[in-house]
Amino acid sequence: MRIGIDARMMSARATRGIGRYIEELIRAMLVSAPSNRYVLITRSALHPFATHPSVETRVADIPWYGLEEQLRLPFIFRALRADVIHVPHWNAPLFYNGPLVITVHDLLLRHQPNSARISTRSALVAAVKRLGFRIVLSRAIVHAYKILVPSNFVADDVARFFPKAAQKIVITGEGITRRTTFPTVLENKPPRSEYLLYVGSAYPHKGLDTLIDAWAELSARHCNLRLKIAGSEDVFMQRLKESVQRRNLQRVDFLGFVKDEELNKLYQEALVFVFPSNFEGFGLPPLEAIRAGCPVVSSDAGALPEVIGEDNAFFFQAGSRNAILQAIEGVLSDPEAARKKSLRAAPSLLARHNWEAAAVKTLDAYKTFLK
Repeated sequence: MRIGIDARMMSARATRGIGRYIEELIRAMLVSAPSNRYVLITRSALHPFATHPSVETRVADIPWYGLEEQLRLPFIFRALRADVIHVPHWNAPLFYNGPLVITVHDLLLRHQPNSARISTRSALVAAVKRLGFRIVLSRAIVHAYKILVPSNFVADDVARFFPKAAQKIVITGEGITRRTTFPTVLENKPPRSEYLLYVGSAYPHKGLDTLIDAWAELSARHCNLRLKIAGSEDVFMQRLKESVQRRNLQRVDFLGFVKDEELNKLYQEALVFVFPSNFEGFGLPPLEAIRAGCPVVSSDAGALPEVIGEDNAFFFQAGSRNAILQAIEGVLSDPEAARKKSLRAAPSLLARHNWEAAAVKTLDAYKTFLK
């Protein structure tokens, strides 16, 4: 089978979640079905699979979410002569009518349209972009033969907005990246540093305003505690920094983009990982934290209880400052017991969320196009 994949977001800092999804899915598919031919559309000839014998590369340095993407990609897709094209997001070109599979990670922008960089532009530009998003998304949903989603929450959400597409939805799940082994209870306890950790973007839906509100009180109660925020610099992260400065909040460290090796160490040494998001279609960072043996305090928004498991983290009501305070204080009162909870949860979560299973389900969706 000849499979075309729009991999332009692969390994991109600006799309860490989608980039990781693309890279891990391709890696797992190459193991599960190496006899297929995978034609990757990338923005550079240098990528993790450039020398793999089952992979071809088509370089197309085209930004996503723009007019050039809509005008040029249909010609590139057709030239691949693929049995199926997989666009791992909602941004499939309007004028491509060939065999198409898309991935919808969430419908965040239908629920919270201001949680996007376009909201920082002029009102007219933002309005045009939002209209474009709705048109492109709707066309992709209608035209795609299969719609891959990471969770039951997203499947239900897509079916709610697009009832006629319900029969096309395939829940593939996602996986926990296994770049390092996770700790076990039998190992020596690692030294625990005195900090709370957040990893991700500072987009409005991530709920960092609630975390900062809680930190104003936590930092006064726990004078040795720090808050570390790891995430790429952008307009929303800059706004968060300015808010922290205006409020004269102390011991908040902005780490910027963090490589995987350093990130794993941050997870392992943190007292607690805090995930205050108020909308998630899946939620990889809490899973990565649990894999590293780090206790997780998470909001109950979207797919998070489904994906993490209600017994594997300390959940709080999304958007509630008092609830997040209570959850964090609960972990701080007995951090080793909280850590053991994550250590016990890690093996089952690794088994339940794995890229190999996601790859098999994705490949089955592709096979729809075989005669």
